[in-house]
Amino acid sequence: MANFNTHILSSAVLGSLAATTVSKLFELPVSTALLLTVCGAVGGVLPDIDLKHSTPGKILFSVLGFLLALGWLFARLADFSVLELWLFAMAIYLTVRFPIWALFHQLTVHRGALHSLAAAMMFSFVSAALAYTFFSVSATLSWMLAAFVASGYVLHLILDEIYSVDFLGARIKRSFGSALKLLDTQRPAASCMVLFVTLVAWFWTPPTDPLWAMLSSKDVDWSDVLLPEYIELKQQR
Repeated sequence: MANFNTHILSSAVLGSLAATTVSKLFELPVSTALLLTVCGAVGGVLPDIDLKHSTPGKILFSVLGFLLALGWLFARLADFSVLELWLFAMAIYLTVRFPIWALFHQLTVHRGALHSLAAAMMFSFVSAALAYTFFSVSATLSWMLAAFVASGYVLHLILDEIYSVDFLGARIKRSFGSALKLLDTQRPAASCMVLFVTLVAWFWTPPTDPLWAMLSSKDVDWSDVLLPEYIELKQQR
């Protein structure tokens, strides 16, 4: 399998390239482009959160706890005093970082149900649902964030499969096929849980109509973004 540095670097490069393209195409602000890049990078390490005591697991649960606590704090800013807000926010962070993290690693196995395309879809839907319902992000941006998480996730699975092939020794390692799979058939209970969470998250996702309307707009011209102006003029001639 690829190491942590390979995953984070690859997903960050792919995410920044895609974020640059999307931002120029739809004239998004720089802050949105940075957020999309971060989502791609996070998606690139998400499959390894089931590694017990791993760096990705600790970082991701810390980040998740921080984001949930911060989001709750600002969402309820007018309802509580400063002391109450921060006490509740700290409780949310500590709950996610320690009890939920420990329970998660008791129920998961590395390269199990989370190393699958179904899990990529699950995290994508969860990301869209959280962004839309918890952080009040627009429907279009919520689906963009979800797409970047899913892209980074799938890239991670592909890299793990590539690293399962020893090209120098011309052999396939025993781990080949355990990373990029549609569903983990060896662990039906865990796979059913992934499908259940995916289904539940789908009901909380935002409508897709605004996204399709933006993508199908006649004003969108990919050549204006991808190609330099002098190449376009040369093609027109």
